[in-house]
Amino acid sequence: MRTFFQPVPRYPLSASPRARLPRRASVRGQAMVEFAAVLLPVLLLVVGIIQFGLLFGANVTLTNAAREGARAGTVEVYNPTVSRAENDQDRCTAILAAAKNEFGLLSDGAPHFSATSPCPLTAGSADGSTWTNGDLLIRYCDHVTTPDGDCPDSTDPDTACGADSREGCLVRVELSYRSDIIVPFIGPLLGGGSLFGQHSSATMVVN
Repeated sequence: MRTFFQPVPRYPLSASPRARLPRRASVRGQAMVEFAAVLLPVLLLVVGIIQFGLLFGANVTLTNAAREGARAGTVEVYNPTVSRAENDQDRCTAILAAAKNEFGLLSDGAPHFSATSPCPLTAGSADGSTWTNGDLLIRYCDHVTTPDGDCPDSTDPDTACGADSREGCLVRVELSYRSDIIVPFIGPLLGGGSLFGQHSSATMVVN
């Protein structure tokens, strides 16, 4: 009876399975380190894009809110039976309501935005040219010397609005808003903390 013995293959030292294991583990560990090194910057880039997208969206919304507020101020009906201050108070309240209606996903409460409704009479200045209600600022002027000029210009008395009804004068609505910063390292880059201040204004002619 013949017995056949299968010869055992001889592997070179560098090609043996036992010798290749350390190299495979080393390659796998190196790949994990490289993946982690690449993943972190990519994640920071993605969340940074999201953060700036949220800030841009808030700015667009705030701009629309300021326009709607100014538009509401131009069509507010003047009541000749009450004082100019009371008419301005009613217009301020209408402007605030119209602006907040356009906030959408933005918060209309503190610490993001603050303004009381109805607008208090104490919000008006002595001459009635400005009304300050928290983060809402309303200005009245006859005209502006430049598109971005002061309304009214303290150095030019002719820019003051003298009409009690405000008809034909300009009304400028300015809104301030503080957006949340969800990415910690972006706050210091923007010069703030967890909130980022934004500002928008719109100027229209009172009908």
